[in-house]
Amino acid sequence: MKNFKKVLKVIAIIVAIVGAAAGIYLAIKKLTEKKTPEYFDDNDFFECDNEIEIVEVNEEPAPAEEEEKPAKKAPAKKKAAKKAE
Repeated sequence: MKNFKKVLKVIAIIVAIVGAAAGIYLAIKKLTEKKTPEYFDDNDFFECDNEIEIVEVNEEPAPAEEEEKPAKKAPAKKKAAKKAE
């Protein structure tokens, strides 16, 4: 039984070392990877006619702001009186 536990500990240590090495390898690979720009064609995303129509709009003056009167609140409803037992 003691030998079995020692074997499991050795296997666990080996797995941990291999996992850490793989993590370090992937991190270094990703950090040192040559970065190339990714080009996109605008026509892949939307259709463009290149026929833009310019419309001129005459702005009208804003209407005078009317003073808002506070709305009258409805009287609060009274709670029904509790019935005496």
